Amino acid sequence: MQDRRKSARSRVLKSAKLLLGTSSVIDCVLRNVTNSGARVQIANTVELPDMLSLTLDGGYSVRPCRVVWRSLTETGVEFIRGNGCRRSPKTVH
Repeated sequence: MQDRRKSARSRVLKSAKLLLGTSSVIDCVLRNVTNSGARVQIANTVELPDMLSLTLDGGYSVRPCRVVWRSLTETGVEFIRGNGCRRSPKTVH
């Protein structure tokens, strides 16, 4: 299978949070990340909306995202640029 990513993927194992709207938060684990998106592991992706936000630092920086694929316990998200990020780091550690 050919890898269609536009940028190199970095493997990580980091806790993060998915923000759903203004009041719901889901704990998750970031498994890999590129400049354009990430693979996120959560308990269940069934009721995950198509649009959400990702934070790695408790809400200081927020990356708006669009779900591009999902399995039962993992989802792939694409970062949406220029959509009101408080701070958009160049590299996620």
